[in-house]
Amino acid sequence: MNSQHHNNRHPPQHVFIPSDEPLDHRAVALRFSQSLDRPTLLACLRVSRSWFAALEPCLWHSFTLLRDPPSLATPHHLQHQQNTAPHPRRYPTLGSLHRNARHIARLRYFGERPLLETLLPNLNQLEYLESTRYTDSIKQLLQQNTATLHTIILKGDPLIPGDTILIDRLWFHLLDFSALRVVELNSAIVSDYEGLKFGLICHKLTRLALIDSKFIERPKSEEGFQQLKTLVLDRSFLPKGDDPPLFELCPALEDFTWKSRSGKLPIFKFLVFLNAGRGQALSGLDLSGSQIADSDLASIIRLLPGLTRFHASNSQFGLDATRAIVEVRQHQIQELVILQCPNFGPTVAQEILRSCTRLRVFSAPAVNAVDMAQLRWTCTGLEELDVCIAGTRRLPRTQGPRHESIYSQIAVLSNLRVLRLGEVTDMEEGPFLLDLKVHSGLSLLSTLTLLEIFVCERLKPVMEFYDLQWVIQHWRGLRRLVGSVHPNVEQRDLSNEFLKSQLPGLETFSTQIECSLALAER
Repeated sequence: MNSQHHNNRHPPQHVFIPSDEPLDHRAVALRFSQSLDRPTLLACLRVSRSWFAALEPCLWHSFTLLRDPPSLATPHHLQHQQNTAPHPRRYPTLGSLHRNARHIARLRYFGERPLLETLLPNLNQLEYLESTRYTDSIKQLLQQNTATLHTIILKGDPLIPGDTILIDRLWFHLLDFSALRVVELNSAIVSDYEGLKFGLICHKLTRLALIDSKFIERPKSEEGFQQLKTLVLDRSFLPKGDDPPLFELCPALEDFTWKSRSGKLPIFKFLVFLNAGRGQALSGLDLSGSQIADSDLASIIRLLPGLTRFHASNSQFGLDATRAIVEVRQHQIQELVILQCPNFGPTVAQEILRSCTRLRVFSAPAVNAVDMAQLRWTCTGLEELDVCIAGTRRLPRTQGPRHESIYSQIAVLSNLRVLRLGEVTDMEEGPFLLDLKVHSGLSLLSTLTLLEIFVCERLKPVMEFYDLQWVIQHWRGLRRLVGSVHPNVEQRDLSNEFLKSQLPGLETFSTQIECSLALAER
């Protein structure tokens, strides 16, 4: 296909041409496409016009609209007056956008108005809508898709200070959404005259997330919200004496996140509900940032028989809560995230890793290096590990420079997909660091063949050419590297370019903040 002709102002209309070939039938081609990744699907579009006509809509099921490029935001009749010098395009041609807008089912909108307003009349089959602004165009989209939208996410852009959603009387508009199941809102208000509407909407939902929102009055419901499985209340203002709201109205709740602005949770009331058996279905709990005492966290863990996921970062999680995990949940807990917990010591972390056989995700402040050398982990199915190694400078000098014991412990985690390593050291004890060199023990990690994300930002490694070759040979699936592989900026850039040239699709970032910003722009 001639690319210049395809990029003209009047792109050709592709027509489905039936034939006797099985893969030239639209239904067969669509079923065939469901098992293909995007690069393979793009290759299939070049097979024939029939395949192009049948499979092109598959590329448009999900669409992200970022800041509008000038070539598409400019009115059509003025485009030929623009500078014709080639420049990177974020989107296909305007004609392709118009032709396929009706196929878009998932829309993520982070851009400006002109292009969205151009496509607006054709966006009538949306199932998923995510936006950083609640504008007139978004209101129109909601009105056009009341019968199909099942997920609505309206949130402020965290990269723009003060950019929040001012949602006015939104609950009234959501009453007519017959397919609605998931709602996530920033800066929403449940006023005293909207409590009933809010309750009627919650009856439909399976997931509700309210961030930086405000309840002026307690939600009204006589029957409870029988379908609600996931409830997220993050830094929201609540009626006095009604913390946490909704929890007691959701008998089938499976996942509950509570993050208060004050960090306080009426623990007695919460424990009463749990003791009455209202948390029987709860398998996931996030109390990060709470001021709940360690002993009360332990009581909560003991009262949740189905608990498999527990997040309590920046909390009082300590020895009592650890004992509750080890004694009653050691063979069922699968995800435990307890970063920035001052009462959680390196030796305590080792006890969890040694006892919890089904652990899949573990994030903790630190693990003691000496314990790693002496006690074997039983959680060999770990898929994500985020820890600092404490005390590596205090290892005997015969072991300090090599750290084989540390690497050999991590090496048994053959299912590991995400590894974040750091180091807690005593600056008075010597120069030994947990470096990333093959001769220091990195070679033992050749068992991590499934590794996709490696974060070494909290280390100070110096990887030479031989070490980089080892990474390329043994971590073929690596997709993201966060951290400097060399303290010298020029050497670091050369090393990153070499890695990316040998590992297709690898992304490199100097810091986790840089990585998060890049991911937020997608």
